[in-house]
Amino acid sequence: MNIIKNIVTRNDRVYGHNNKKKYITIHETDNTDKGANATAHGKLQARGNPREASWHYSVDDEKIVQSFEHSAQCWHSGKGRDKGNLNSIAIEICVNSDGDFKKAVENTIKLVKHIMKQENISIENVVQHNKWSGKNCPHYLRNGEKGINWSDFITSVKSNEGTNTKPPKKESKPKKQGKKNDKQQLAVDGYWGPATTRALQRYFGTIEDGVISGQPSNYSTRNIPSAEIGKGGSNLIEAMQKWAGTTADRVITNPSQLIGFLQKRYGTVYDRKISKPSLVVKEIQKRLNEGKL
Repeated sequence: MNIIKNIVTRNDRVYGHNNKKKYITIHETDNTDKGANATAHGKLQARGNPREASWHYSVDDEKIVQSFEHSAQCWHSGKGRDKGNLNSIAIEICVNSDGDFKKAVENTIKLVKHIMKQENISIENVVQHNKWSGKNCPHYLRNGEKGINWSDFITSVKSNEGTNTKPPKKESKPKKQGKKNDKQQLAVDGYWGPATTRALQRYFGTIEDGVISGQPSNYSTRNIPSAEIGKGGSNLIEAMQKWAGTTADRVITNPSQLIGFLQKRYGTVYDRKISKPSLVVKEIQKRLNEGKL
């Protein structure tokens, strides 16, 4: 994991360096200003935060910046020398208006899994700031306004290795795009349901929830059981569009450049639509089972 270290050496924003590292506490910065990203928050702490506050990591849609070693007892839970400050590692998710919140959450999920393994912290001890002080934080994850809520977040953290809730699997390394996975084989039935979507999400490294969110209502999306009609689009569809070299607008239109690309790639009927069942979906399912699209 690429973590940019900008470690603060001054001690006027920590209680000490005897953090028991029993918890991971999730925050949001509440700073929606343009440019208020992880780099900016890391620099803020490095030059001496004017607020009486500190945290270990800042995460945005592109990077992770570490400001304090895990041993530091940072000021983030709002209750002085309580368990939150003395025994937890604090992560701030950036909510700057020029950033991609969902991508920042995806990066946070990866960081949480990394810290859980490193410090042997259980999933039950991945908590909200709200646990310690009652503050409505992390705000967007608590209300789901940005298309992902706390339950989604925890489910995604659990989705692969990195928790202590189950015995470790033989394959402990994260799956890389294009590699065959050890999940149960998909039914090759031509129906683009939640199982097929989860397999695609694993393949492309997006949040694994089995849902294609924020899609327009049209012939194709109505024939995709895992598509959720709404606004905002899907990280999975965006990743697939970038892979295919088509317009990355995050949605399946009717007709669709992405579907047309897949139909040409796999030699099925070319109409740029998804039927129910679909020949191109069958080909996708076959290739996902083989671990290579």
